[in-house]
Amino acid sequence: LERTKGSEVLFGVAPCRLALAGNRRALFRLLLKEQRGPARPLRAELALQAAARGLPVLHLPARALDELCRGRPHQGVCLEAAPLPFRSLRDAEEPRPGDGESGRRQLLWLVLEHVQDPMNMGALLRSAYFLGVDRVVATRSNSCPLTPIVSKASAGAMEVFDVYSTDDLQGFLKAKIAEGWEVVGTVSRAEDVEGVPVVSCSEFRWDRPLIVVIG
Repeated sequence: LERTKGSEVLFGVAPCRLALAGNRRALFRLLLKEQRGPARPLRAELALQAAARGLPVLHLPARALDELCRGRPHQGVCLEAAPLPFRSLRDAEEPRPGDGESGRRQLLWLVLEHVQDPMNMGALLRSAYFLGVDRVVATRSNSCPLTPIVSKASAGAMEVFDVYSTDDLQGFLKAKIAEGWEVVGTVSRAEDVEGVPVVSCSEFRWDRPLIVVIG
Protein backbone atom coordinates (compact mmCIF):
# COMPACT_ATOMS: atom_id res chain seq x y z
CA LEU A 1 0.00 0.00 0.00
CA GLU A 2 1.45 3.34 -1.05
CA ARG A 3 1.21 5.88 1.72
CA THR A 4 0.09 9.47 1.28
CA LYS A 5 3.15 11.71 1.17
CA GLY A 6 4.03 13.09 4.60
CA SER A 7 1.52 10.89 6.40
CA GLU A 8 1.87 8.58 9.37
CA VAL A 9 -0.24 5.61 10.46
CA LEU A 10 -2.17 5.65 13.71
CA PHE A 11 -2.95 2.18 15.00
CA GLY A 12 -5.31 0.75 17.58
CA VAL A 13 -8.99 1.33 18.26
CA ALA A 14 -8.74 4.17 20.80
CA PRO A 15 -6.31 6.45 18.90
CA CYS A 16 -8.15 5.99 15.60
CA ARG A 17 -11.58 6.44 17.11
CA LEU A 18 -10.64 9.64 18.93
CA ALA A 19 -8.77 11.03 15.93
CA LEU A 20 -11.87 10.45 13.79
CA ALA A 21 -14.10 12.09 16.38
CA GLY A 22 -11.87 15.14 16.69
CA ASN A 23 -10.73 17.76 14.23
CA ARG A 24 -7.10 18.24 15.21
CA ARG A 25 -5.25 16.78 12.25
CA ALA A 26 -5.78 16.01 8.57
CA LEU A 27 -7.01 12.45 7.95
CA PHE A 28 -6.58 10.53 4.71
CA ARG A 29 -7.78 6.90 4.88
CA LEU A 30 -9.23 4.44 7.37
CA LEU A 31 -7.66 1.00 7.06
CA LEU A 32 -9.56 -1.98 8.47
CA LYS A 33 -8.67 -5.65 8.67
CA GLU A 34 -10.41 -7.84 6.14
CA GLN A 35 -12.84 -10.34 7.60
CA ARG A 36 -15.46 -12.76 6.48
CA GLY A 37 -19.07 -12.22 7.38
CA PRO A 38 -20.61 -9.15 9.01
CA ALA A 39 -18.27 -6.43 10.20
CA ARG A 40 -17.67 -6.18 13.92
CA PRO A 41 -19.84 -3.44 15.45
CA LEU A 42 -16.91 -1.25 16.48
CA ARG A 43 -15.23 -1.42 13.09
CA ALA A 44 -18.57 -0.77 11.40
CA GLU A 45 -18.98 2.30 13.60
CA LEU A 46 -15.52 3.55 12.65
CA ALA A 47 -16.29 3.01 8.97
CA LEU A 48 -19.43 5.13 9.35
CA GLN A 49 -17.44 7.86 11.10
CA ALA A 50 -14.90 7.86 8.30
CA ALA A 51 -17.59 7.94 5.61
CA ALA A 52 -19.25 10.89 7.36
CA ARG A 53 -15.97 12.77 7.02
CA GLY A 54 -15.56 11.76 3.39
CA LEU A 55 -12.62 9.44 4.04
CA PRO A 56 -11.98 6.33 1.96
CA VAL A 57 -12.25 3.06 3.89
CA LEU A 58 -9.93 0.24 2.78
CA HIS A 59 -10.18 -3.37 3.91
CA LEU A 60 -6.74 -4.98 3.96
CA PRO A 61 -5.27 -8.34 4.96
CA ALA A 62 -3.91 -8.50 8.50
CA ARG A 63 -0.40 -8.87 7.11
CA ALA A 64 -0.65 -5.52 5.32
CA LEU A 65 -1.70 -3.78 8.53
CA ASP A 66 1.12 -5.53 10.38
CA GLU A 67 3.60 -4.12 7.88
CA LEU A 68 2.17 -0.61 8.13
CA CYS A 69 2.47 -0.73 11.93
CA ARG A 70 5.78 -2.60 11.91
CA GLY A 71 4.28 -5.43 13.91
CA ARG A 72 2.72 -3.29 16.63
CA PRO A 73 -0.75 -4.21 17.98
CA HIS A 74 -3.31 -2.50 15.74
CA GLN A 75 -6.50 -4.40 16.72
CA GLY A 76 -7.48 -4.49 13.06
CA VAL A 77 -7.76 -0.69 12.81
CA CYS A 78 -5.33 1.85 11.33
CA LEU A 79 -5.76 5.44 10.23
CA GLU A 80 -3.56 7.30 7.79
CA ALA A 81 -3.16 10.87 9.03
CA ALA A 82 -0.97 13.94 8.99
CA PRO A 83 1.47 14.25 11.91
CA LEU A 84 0.21 16.04 15.00
CA PRO A 85 2.65 18.77 16.07
CA PHE A 86 3.09 20.33 19.48
CA ARG A 87 1.08 23.49 20.00
CA SER A 88 2.97 26.68 20.63
CA LEU A 89 2.59 28.34 24.01
CA ARG A 90 2.45 31.64 22.15
CA ASP A 91 -0.90 30.55 20.69
CA ALA A 92 -2.33 29.35 24.00
CA GLU A 93 -5.00 31.23 25.86
CA GLU A 94 -3.45 32.35 29.12
CA PRO A 95 -5.53 31.10 32.07
CA ARG A 96 -5.68 33.01 35.30
CA PRO A 97 -5.00 31.52 38.74
CA GLY A 98 -8.23 30.04 40.07
CA ASP A 99 -9.54 29.10 36.61
CA GLY A 100 -8.89 25.37 37.00
CA GLU A 101 -12.07 23.43 36.23
CA SER A 102 -14.20 26.59 36.23
CA GLY A 103 -12.63 27.91 39.41
CA ARG A 104 -13.30 24.87 41.59
CA ARG A 105 -9.59 24.38 42.29
CA GLN A 106 -6.14 25.73 41.54
CA LEU A 107 -4.59 25.20 38.13
CA LEU A 108 -2.30 22.21 37.64
CA TRP A 109 0.18 22.04 34.77
CA LEU A 110 2.59 19.23 33.93
CA VAL A 111 5.97 19.99 32.35
CA LEU A 112 7.81 17.13 30.63
CA GLU A 113 11.54 17.70 30.30
CA HIS A 114 13.73 15.29 28.36
CA VAL A 115 11.06 12.57 28.12
CA GLN A 116 12.31 10.75 25.04
CA ASP A 117 10.73 7.30 25.32
CA PRO A 118 7.40 7.31 23.40
CA MET A 119 5.84 4.74 25.73
CA ASN A 120 6.68 6.90 28.76
CA MET A 121 5.41 10.01 27.00
CA GLY A 122 2.14 8.29 26.15
CA ALA A 123 1.68 6.94 29.68
CA LEU A 124 2.24 10.42 31.13
CA LEU A 125 -0.30 11.97 28.76
CA ARG A 126 -2.83 9.25 29.55
CA SER A 127 -2.44 9.79 33.29
CA ALA A 128 -2.48 13.59 32.97
CA TYR A 129 -5.72 13.48 30.99
CA PHE A 130 -7.38 11.05 33.39
CA LEU A 131 -6.31 12.99 36.49
CA GLY A 132 -7.53 16.34 35.16
CA VAL A 133 -4.25 18.15 34.50
CA ASP A 134 -5.09 21.49 32.90
CA ARG A 135 -2.13 21.72 30.54
CA VAL A 136 0.92 19.72 29.46
CA VAL A 137 4.07 21.46 28.24
CA ALA A 138 7.06 19.60 26.79
CA THR A 139 10.52 20.83 25.92
CA ARG A 140 10.66 20.88 22.15
CA SER A 141 14.36 20.20 21.64
CA ASN A 142 14.79 17.09 23.78
CA SER A 143 11.35 15.49 24.13
CA CYS A 144 9.77 12.72 22.12
CA PRO A 145 7.56 14.01 19.27
CA LEU A 146 3.86 13.17 19.21
CA THR A 147 4.10 9.95 17.22
CA PRO A 148 1.56 7.15 16.64
CA ILE A 149 3.35 5.12 19.33
CA VAL A 150 2.77 7.95 21.82
CA SER A 151 -0.89 8.10 20.79
CA LYS A 152 -1.31 4.35 21.28
CA ALA A 153 0.44 4.42 24.68
CA SER A 154 -1.78 7.32 25.72
CA ALA A 155 -4.91 5.25 24.89
CA GLY A 156 -5.78 8.00 22.43
CA ALA A 157 -5.58 10.85 24.95
CA MET A 158 -3.04 12.56 22.70
CA GLU A 159 -5.79 12.96 20.08
CA VAL A 160 -8.00 15.06 22.37
CA PHE A 161 -5.50 16.66 24.77
CA ASP A 162 -3.44 19.61 23.55
CA VAL A 163 0.28 19.27 24.24
CA TYR A 164 2.26 22.50 24.16
CA SER A 165 5.99 23.00 23.76
CA THR A 166 8.63 25.52 24.74
CA ASP A 167 12.18 26.17 23.56
CA ASP A 168 13.04 28.03 26.75
CA LEU A 169 12.03 25.96 29.75
CA GLN A 170 14.05 27.99 32.24
CA GLY A 171 12.55 31.26 31.03
CA PHE A 172 9.05 29.77 31.01
CA LEU A 173 9.33 28.54 34.61
CA LYS A 174 10.84 31.82 35.83
CA ALA A 175 7.96 33.72 34.24
CA LYS A 176 5.35 31.49 35.91
CA ILE A 177 7.06 31.84 39.30
CA ALA A 178 6.96 35.63 38.89
CA GLU A 179 3.21 35.31 38.24
CA GLY A 180 2.71 33.52 41.55
CA TRP A 181 2.88 29.89 40.46
CA GLU A 182 4.69 27.23 42.46
CA VAL A 183 7.08 24.93 40.58
CA VAL A 184 7.95 21.52 42.02
CA GLY A 185 9.90 18.49 40.91
CA THR A 186 9.78 14.90 42.08
CA VAL A 187 12.35 12.59 43.66
CA SER A 188 12.14 8.99 44.79
CA ARG A 189 14.22 9.54 47.94
CA ALA A 190 14.83 12.75 49.88
CA GLU A 191 18.44 11.80 50.58
CA ASP A 192 19.17 11.88 46.84
CA VAL A 193 18.78 15.68 46.78
CA GLU A 194 21.04 18.29 48.36
CA GLY A 195 20.37 21.98 48.83
CA VAL A 196 16.69 21.76 47.86
CA PRO A 197 13.80 21.45 50.34
CA VAL A 198 11.97 18.13 50.01
CA VAL A 199 8.38 17.70 51.21
CA SER A 200 6.41 14.45 51.22
CA CYS A 201 3.25 14.31 49.12
CA SER A 202 1.12 13.88 52.24
CA GLU A 203 2.49 17.12 53.72
CA PHE A 204 2.47 19.23 50.57
CA ARG A 205 -0.02 22.13 50.60
CA TRP A 206 -1.54 22.93 47.23
CA ASP A 207 -2.71 26.48 47.77
CA ARG A 208 -1.71 28.20 44.54
CA PRO A 209 -1.32 27.37 40.83
CA LEU A 210 1.12 24.50 40.48
CA ILE A 211 3.56 23.26 37.85
CA VAL A 212 4.95 19.74 38.30
CA VAL A 213 8.15 19.08 36.35
CA ILE A 214 8.97 15.49 35.39
CA GLY A 215 12.01 14.44 33.43
